[in-house]
Amino acid sequence: MTIVLHRFPLSHFSEKVRLMLDFKGLDYRIVEHSPGPDQLALMKLSGQRKVPVIEHEGSVVHDSTAIGLYLEHAFPNARPMLPSDFVRRREVLDLEERLDAVLGPRVPGIAADEALRDGDLWADVGTASMGKPRVPRLLVRAVGWVARPATFVPGVRHQLDEARTTVRTMLVELCERIAERGYLCGPEPTMADLTAAGLTMLLKIPDTRYNPLPKRVGEGVREFINDPVLGRFFDWRDRLYAEHLK
Repeated sequence: MTIVLHRFPLSHFSEKVRLMLDFKGLDYRIVEHSPGPDQLALMKLSGQRKVPVIEHEGSVVHDSTAIGLYLEHAFPNARPMLPSDFVRRREVLDLEERLDAVLGPRVPGIAADEALRDGDLWADVGTASMGKPRVPRLLVRAVGWVARPATFVPGVRHQLDEARTTVRTMLVELCERIAERGYLCGPEPTMADLTAAGLTMLLKIPDTRYNPLPKRVGEGVREFINDPVLGRFFDWRDRLYAEHLK
């Protein structure tokens, strides 16, 4: 039975799960949702309003990590995302948890701050993030005009700058792991690698057929993309997409 992935178009946690499905070579289809009243359908389906959610043979699973563990259990013959060795498995899961905690809550705010500096980018991101029906670009731009001044408030600016510093530190660590091992936890990709790739979707838009912003491939947070140190991470991520993902 084909797996159904419920997502918001620009949800980085949804992208994390989509990459897991690709990596394991599983058949799936995507159902798009929009933030707001549409989340009532998610509540009815899963008992909560967040994405990602998957359906498979009567099972409904939410939370990206729980979904990953479910896929490992439900498809034991598909390509594994977790090592069989207990110590290495624990390392992968510990790093995956840290990536969720560091990148998960910070990346969307950093990406939004970047988009607010460019009216066209903000309009593209805003209309894509709402799914269907599309919100008029003029309305999205108006929201941006209202929201932009808030980023100059000292308290907000401090939080955004702190988020950028924290994320950059995490990405530097990932660069060091990649340089030493090839992948984040060894010579083969694992759930941690897929997590890092998916959760950085909004920092640099990947080249994928499921990308809701196809005209923006390769664009993102310029401070990170143009950094020669962090560029190593994004080059590695692009290769991961090209070699293992759709």
